[in-house]
Amino acid sequence: MSLKTNQITRALLAGVAISVAGVPAFADALSSSFSFRIVEAAEGEEALIERGTVRPGEVVQYQLQHENTTEQALAGIVIAAPVPEGVTLTLGAESTSIKAVFEVQADLDPENDGLEWSTLPATRMVAGADGTLQPEPLPEDQIAAVRWTLSEPLESGEIALNSYRVRVN
Repeated sequence: MSLKTNQITRALLAGVAISVAGVPAFADALSSSFSFRIVEAAEGEEALIERGTVRPGEVVQYQLQHENTTEQALAGIVIAAPVPEGVTLTLGAESTSIKAVFEVQADLDPENDGLEWSTLPATRMVAGADGTLQPEPLPEDQIAAVRWTLSEPLESGEIALNSYRVRVN
């Protein structure tokens, strides 16, 4: 079975969010683009390949690029992207070109409604045999989204590159 990459792409593009604290018209402040490639390994080397379909077990690398198109530095930028249905995040493969705090979103505490954000290593609370809540490592397949909070302003003309990988279920 193969899955068209445009199904995964549409799900990702629908959920990519950018926020800039204190900048009301950030759409004009940042030029953003999105790309993805299939990760293929051959003879110990990785290659990023453009292809129209993916198969279960294959890895897809998403890359988000944001350029500050203003004359001033932009502070407080948060870049968030979903982990689409049908894929599982591959922890440890995320990267950023600008110093940033990386977080994942999942249902971490059954006593709180909704999803919460956590830095890595993330844990969630689960009910033990006696009913008490116990922490356990967050499974990768439970992660719904990722985000980077840039630690430094994005200078005029500067580009932030953020990437992460998912495995097709």
